[in-house]
Amino acid sequence: MARIRILTDSITQSNCYIIEENQKAVVIDPNQEKMLIDFLEKQNWQVKQIFLTHEHCDHIRGLNLLRDIYKAPVTAQEECSRGIQNSVSNMSRIMGTYLYFKNGQKEIIDYEPFVCRPADETFLKEQFWSFEGHELRAVSLPGHTPGSSCLILDKTRLFSGDYLLPGEKVVTRLPGGNEEDYEKKAKPFLKKLPLEMLVYPGHGTSFVLSDEVMKDHGL
Repeated sequence: MARIRILTDSITQSNCYIIEENQKAVVIDPNQEKMLIDFLEKQNWQVKQIFLTHEHCDHIRGLNLLRDIYKAPVTAQEECSRGIQNSVSNMSRIMGTYLYFKNGQKEIIDYEPFVCRPADETFLKEQFWSFEGHELRAVSLPGHTPGSSCLILDKTRLFSGDYLLPGEKVVTRLPGGNEEDYEKKAKPFLKKLPLEMLVYPGHGTSFVLSDEVMKDHGL
């Protein structure tokens, strides 16, 4: 079974996930660049692919450096690829202020705006590929952002991005968010997820999908 490592950014509390098999890795949502690169170099893992669950800066902050070092292709939903190229769409222009109000901090964090190059591989609705004998399936789930998606590993483990966050409702009021898209496109897919699937959210700890969790998220 593939190993999964979790790296959490102390500033934004966003999770980066690394799927590893045979010293090769798929990086999901590269967040804090120094933490991520230090970890990968220490493990001596070869990054084969990078996947983005959506375009917000707290999930892509380490993308530019990761690409420069490992030359790994980036896969993302088509709208996500567009969004990472814009400092408004990726929220990096306002992230310091957003965190100030969200977390009730004493002062605004100096969060430098940035953009990223477009993804190397994009998809509209879904995409399948293999990694070291494992199946990966990406599914487009607009609502939180236009480019939001999830990644499913071997039909049993779900990397949900900013959906199914523990103790939080889905947020659709941030740049690009759309409540109608969530209700009509993302929510029907989430409702059909099998119970007992292991969920790795973009923020918070992993958990097993249950009736209680589904109910808490209006599913």
